[in-house]
Amino acid sequence: MTTTPPDSPVRIRPCRAADLDVLERHMPSPGRTRRHAARFDRQEQGLTAFLTAWADDVPVGTAQILWQGCAAPEVQARFPGCPELNGLGIWPPELRSRGIGTALIRAAEEQVRAAGHTLIGLGVDDDNHRAAALYLRIGYRDTGCRYLDRYAYLDDDGVRHEVADPARFLVKELDGGA
Repeated sequence: MTTTPPDSPVRIRPCRAADLDVLERHMPSPGRTRRHAARFDRQEQGLTAFLTAWADDVPVGTAQILWQGCAAPEVQARFPGCPELNGLGIWPPELRSRGIGTALIRAAEEQVRAAGHTLIGLGVDDDNHRAAALYLRIGYRDTGCRYLDRYAYLDDDGVRHEVADPARFLVKELDGGA
């Protein structure tokens, strides 16, 4: 599936194995995380959809749909079976606020809808006011569900860091689920 949302500056499509080196070159994974390869592997297992945004032949954004939803127990308890849009990123930062993130979100929503779901969710860190404003503007609503977004990464020296960012979960009802 390749989509070009109306008025979008980019093409959105699932990540392919051949994209991994190009993604690393243009949107380097932090530290030693191999983020793109890990996301692609989860897509190959059917756990996610790893979407990529391209301007010409250059990757400028990524996002993934976690089909099993947010891993946080607080979110799972309130929204079981709700796919989560996760890991939305635009690179380089100068390309933000140009519609790329919105195009990725719309493509994710369409995939979730096509898979028969009527609800999609996403988490936003408390300190990410810019992203929260975007999500609210395009129809997501705050659920009041708060949690710690927990993840780990390896820095450039191979040292593992555990992170727990305070976050809130937003949802959007999708029309026309199958």
